[in-house]
Amino acid sequence: MFVNRWSFLRVGGTISLLLLFVITTACGTYVVCTNGTISTPSGLTFVTTDSYQTRFESWGNDTSTQIVLIHGAFESAYYFEPLAKILSKNYHVEAYDIKGFGYTQRVAPYTVESDSKQLRDFLLARNLTHPILVGHSLGAGVIARFLLDDSPVARTVRGYIFLDGDGLSASRAGGRFLNYLPNPYVTAAYRLFTRTSIVIPAIFKATCGATCKELTKTELRNIERPFQLPDSQQALLELAQSPIPGVSLSELHRLKNDGAQKEVIFGAQDQEFDPETPAQIASFIGAPSPLVIPNAGHLSMWAQPESVAKAIMNFAGKT
Repeated sequence: MFVNRWSFLRVGGTISLLLLFVITTACGTYVVCTNGTISTPSGLTFVTTDSYQTRFESWGNDTSTQIVLIHGAFESAYYFEPLAKILSKNYHVEAYDIKGFGYTQRVAPYTVESDSKQLRDFLLARNLTHPILVGHSLGAGVIARFLLDDSPVARTVRGYIFLDGDGLSASRAGGRFLNYLPNPYVTAAYRLFTRTSIVIPAIFKATCGATCKELTKTELRNIERPFQLPDSQQALLELAQSPIPGVSLSELHRLKNDGAQKEVIFGAQDQEFDPETPAQIASFIGAPSPLVIPNAGHLSMWAQPESVAKAIMNFAGKT
C-alpha cells in the first residue's frame, strides 16, 4: 500500500511538473510572438503638467463656459467623446488622461494626491478659469481631493458634478496577488486580456449597461490601444495594487460646507454601487437630490450621452 501510494504521488508530481512546463512554455512563446512596439497615435494633443506630458482633448468655443471632464479608473478622455460633442455646441469642453491611464506619460506615483496635483496643473496650463468639473467614477475622488486641498486654483471652480462616483477611496480586491505571480505568466495574462478583443468588450458591455450598443471596431481600438503601449503593463499593475483614489468619509462630509454648486448624477442601472448610494453621497456633500439617468449603467455618459448632457447643461445654467 505504501509503495503504491508513493508511486501515485510520484506520477502525480511528474504530471504536475509537465503541466507547469507546458504552461510556462506556452506563456513564454505567446509573449515572444506578441513582442513588438505599439506606438502612441499621431495627432494627439499634450500639455506639460509638472514634469510630464498630459494628453488632452478639447471641443467647442474657447470663450464659452468651461467644462472639464475627468474620467474613471482604466478609462481615458475618449470615454467622454459622445458627451463632449453634445456639450461643445454650447460650451468649451476639455478632458484629459489621468496619470497612469490613456496616453498621458506614465510617471509614478499613482496616488490621489498626485492626481489632484495633475488636475491643478492642467487647469493652470490650459488657462481654464472658473470651470465646471465633472468627475466620472474615480474622477469624483480626484475632484474631492482637489477641492479639499483648497489651493487658489481650487477656489476658482464654478461648480462640480459627481457622475457615477462616490468620491471615496477603497482598496482593490486581489491586487496584492499580482506580487506573487512571476513572469512570463503576468505578461502573458496581461496581453491576453488586452489584445484578444474578447475580455475588454465584455467588461465594457457589463459596465455600460444593457442599452449600450456593441462597440464598433474603431471604438474598440480606441479603448484597447492605451493598454497596449510598452509602459502600460507596469503602470496598470501598480495601479491595481494601490487604493482607488478618493477621500475618506469624514473628508467627504467636509465638502458639505464648501459653498460650491454641486450635483450627483448616476445611471439607474449602475451595478458598481448600491441603489441608495446616490442619495447618500448627495446628502454627504450637500447636493440636491441626485439625478438618476434611466437606461444607463456605470458608463452613463456613453450609454445615454444626450440625457447626461442635458443634466450638465441644466446645472451650468444654475451656476
